[in-house]
This record gives sequence, structure tokens and C-alpha cells, in this order.
Amino acid sequence: MTNKYEIKIFNSLSDKLKEDWQNFEKNSYHHIFQTFRWQKLWLEKQKEHNYGIINNTIFIYENKKLIMILPLNIKKYYAFKILTWSGFPFADYNIPLMIKNIELSKEKFIIIWKMILKNTLNCDCIILDNQPENILNRNNPFFYFLDNKINNIYHGIKFNEQFELNKNEIDNIRYQTNRLKKLGKLEFKIAKDIDEKKNILDFIVQHKSKQYIKTNAWDLFKSNFNRDFFKTSNLILRENSYITYMQLDDEIIAAHSGYIYENKCYYLFPVYNIKYQKFSAGKILLKKIIDDTKLKSLEYFDLTIGYENYKKNFSNHKFNSALVMKALSFWGNFYIFLLRIKEILKKFLKTIKVLN
Repeated sequence: MTNKYEIKIFNSLSDKLKEDWQNFEKNSYHHIFQTFRWQKLWLEKQKEHNYGIINNTIFIYENKKLIMILPLNIKKYYAFKILTWSGFPFADYNIPLMIKNIELSKEKFIIIWKMILKNTLNCDCIILDNQPENILNRNNPFFYFLDNKINNIYHGIKFNEQFELNKNEIDNIRYQTNRLKKLGKLEFKIAKDIDEKKNILDFIVQHKSKQYIKTNAWDLFKSNFNRDFFKTSNLILRENSYITYMQLDDEIIAAHSGYIYENKCYYLFPVYNIKYQKFSAGKILLKKIIDDTKLKSLEYFDLTIGYENYKKNFSNHKFNSALVMKALSFWGNFYIFLLRIKEILKKFLKTIKVLN
């Protein structure tokens, strides 16, 4: 093969890197989570909160031409050093930025992958999660060309394809909307000014934490870093931030924060006041958001990753997500073993809970 490949690894996001990265964004397939602005903010907040993350961004060149950017980092977990995609737990899509006009065969990708492995000898293992099978209009080589485990699913709505919401869902939303209107003035709003946005973001953090605790899930917002990044990213990335809410008289009853980027709406952090659970406040807001994004002439409404039943009912499109785990040392093998034991115990406890 005459193609000559080269990789460059960067541990900081310099001004020169910014210029190259943002120029590449214009001619690559990616999501908002792989943009320079999003990644830089995430890494700055990690550093500010002393998380000990080491940036490990990889630029890949073919015959001196940049063809791929991999936003990776090395994180320490006790004595283990793990190479992961950059952005956990906020990046619902973990992918490389890939140039549009070059097709990457398996043979080419394996050459590149071996070069990556050769240059990550200081890590114990590689764990790549939330990897969709497609990168927009192209197959994801990390999904198709590496040994992986399909462990989740993405749902969304393609607005140029047939989509009709389930009749039972429509009837329920209409019924619950009318019930709420009898209690007061019901409004759908899009947060505009900074004080309004801060108020809604505080509402999301507060009520999302309550939901996590109630369902015995990991409380994402217990971490100071996670709370800080969530609020800051929505305020700084204001041209992409999309914050909406339902208000009953002067009370917020449901809210959502996500992004709009490249003709796509990302549905990321929906929440409702548990007091209004019986009124399906969250679904009422979701329907309003879908209607609003259609009016904006967007191409895709992305319900993102997760097996939640409502996502099936509100979508006409789905695709798989995969997990890649590869040990690079004895300790890497041990760490992956611990992860698998943890997953087995989690499934066992879930089964016991169902039986009881």
C-alpha cells in the first residue's frame, strides 16, 4: 500500500490546533460534541476542577493530508490509566471527526488503529463507549472494524420520512394538556435571556437529581464538575444551546436543555417536577419541542442514546451503539475483568428486584 500515514498526539488545545481543527470541521462528519469549542470547554472545566484528565487528541494524516481527528483523553482511576473518548458523561456520541470525501477501508483503518495502539503504551486499557454504528452519512470504522459489544441504542426522527406519533400518545397528551389548562395558564417557552436560562438550568439540576435518587441511578449532578460544565456549556455555547420549558401560571413544571447543531436537535436533559407526573408534563413538553424543531426546518430530531420506552414511541429511526474494551497491560486486563464482574452483579441485582 502506497498510502503513508502519520499521527500526531496533542496534550493541549493551542491556537494553532484550534485553527486546524475548526477548518477541518467544515469538511468532516461529526457531532457537536466533537467541535473544538465543545471539547475545549470540557477540558478547561476538567482542569479547573483538578480531575487529572490528560488530553490525548490524535490527528491522523494520509499523505500529509488531515483525514481524521480523535478527541481522546487518558483518565486515571486509582492506579489504572485508561484511554477513552473525551467528554464523559456529556458526549452522547463518541466518534472521530472524519473527512467527507475519503472512504476509509478496513485495511486502512487497521493500519491506523495499530499506530494508535503503538503510541498508547503508557495506558493500561482502551475503553470506547457510546459509539454509534454511523457517523451521520458514513459507517463508523470504530463500530464495524473493531471487536465490540452492542450495548445500547439511539432513537430519533427523520423529518423527511413518514412519522406519525402513536395515537394513544397523541390522545394522552391532548387529554393531559386539557387537564393542566383547567388548573391555570399553560405555556411552552424557549429561554432567551441569561437570567431565564440560569433559572431553567437550576430547575433541571435540582429535579434531575431527585429523579436519579428516586430511581437509584447514578446522580450525575452530585459532582461539582458536572454541575459546572452543564450550566456553563449551556450559557457559553449560546448559539447552539436550546433550553425550553412548560410553565403553569408562574410555576415551571417541565424543562429540557439540549443543542441545535448542523440541522439537528439533540434532546439531552429532559426533566419534570414530580408533582406533575400524573399529568405527563414531560411528554407534553417533548411534543412541543418536536413541533418547534419541525417549524425550524431541521432535518433530524435526535432522542440520543437510551432504551427508554417513550423514545421508541416518539421516533421513526434507530441504530446501535457499541462498546470497545481492549487491555494493553496486566492491570488493564484486571480492570476490564472488574468491569465485567460489575456488569454481571448489576444484572443480577436487577433480576432480584424484578422477582421481588
